[in-house]
Amino acid sequence: MTTVTARPRAGRDPMRLPVPRRVRLGLLVVHIVATAAWIGLDVALAVLVFVPMLDASWTAVCHQVLPLLFWPLLTTALLSLVSGTALGLVTRWGLVRHWWVAVKLVMNLLLVTLIVVLLGPGLADAGRHGRALAAGLPDVGEVPRLFMPPSVSITLLVLATVLSVWKPRGRVRKT
Repeated sequence: MTTVTARPRAGRDPMRLPVPRRVRLGLLVVHIVATAAWIGLDVALAVLVFVPMLDASWTAVCHQVLPLLFWPLLTTALLSLVSGTALGLVTRWGLVRHWWVAVKLVMNLLLVTLIVVLLGPGLADAGRHGRALAAGLPDVGEVPRLFMPPSVSITLLVLATVLSVWKPRGRVRKT
């Protein structure tokens, strides 16, 4: 009896899912646009956080607008995560084959988690604070300090962009 084993053709990567070039390019466009939108939303968040620090008369307006950014931020972050994961599965870079791709994946997962766990409740608290100020109620309680989330997020997203362009050498070791 003869057993037949499938061998990959020369030049083919057995770990990569075969998809048409147009699909890969479409995923790349979605990933780039989602990440660029995410950076833009983080810049808007930074403006809404830092303006009241410079001029307190803007606090009520800026804090009321902050909660509106939660769903767009989460949506673009998840779209970036899903499209990046899909790209890792269909390109030669792999999902965790090269260390720079693995670092980008970990950063994306971390940022999505921080949006849900820390930023969402902080934005809701800031919104309540802004509505109370706009209604002329006394300043009740501490407003969350939201200058850290956009600073960290923008820094990590720019680092991820640099890694994507630079593509430093080095593979993740197999243990």
